[in-house]
Amino acid sequence: MEYLYKGAIEGHPGVYVSLDMADDIFREQGRQFGWDIAKLEKEDKLAIVKVPLDRKKVKLFDSISEEVKRIKAERMVFDSLAAFAINIDQFEVPLVYDEDIVRVLSSSNIVDQNLFYTGDSKQRITYLTINHLSKFGTTNIIITDEASGGGQNSQATVDGVSEYVCDGLVNLTAMTVGDTLSRTLEIKKMRSTKIDGGAKSYDIDQNGISLL
Repeated sequence: MEYLYKGAIEGHPGVYVSLDMADDIFREQGRQFGWDIAKLEKEDKLAIVKVPLDRKKVKLFDSISEEVKRIKAERMVFDSLAAFAINIDQFEVPLVYDEDIVRVLSSSNIVDQNLFYTGDSKQRITYLTINHLSKFGTTNIIITDEASGGGQNSQATVDGVSEYVCDGLVNLTAMTVGDTLSRTLEIKKMRSTKIDGGAKSYDIDQNGISLL
């Protein structure tokens, strides 16, 4: 939310694609930080695409495209990839893939060679979704779930594909220790950018996310 709000007030319109959160809750959470989401919507600086999960054959990417073009969006948040994969039978997904990516992943033994040609593969759908979102010309934050087992698992995300296809991977964790909630942020990957290793503590206050 902070990514979209601060981008909007600085002249970078954004689109929030929601499968997990109702648009009125999104606005209410913004008000808790003093952020007037509704005002930005009226000014065409921010748009919310609420995804209906009670319909079949939803042309989600057409809806996203319309909003991106309408407000000339530069940023996007897709919330979330895990929810999208669970409800994939509700949507029409463009069957487009990048042969170079398929070849790299297959040759690296990251995924099975036939992964992207299996009609019911959630990994394949994940790849297609990320690939299509990248074509809107926006800078995207795509939210998904961590793989079960955390750091003990060989894959970082629940789908096992997005961590390789996306340009960056940022892991947010929250753990309760006694009466204290400990939050950490770790940048595990950022293409073409030097990163500092290790998890950093952060807090959420009235200004949004602050590193400690």
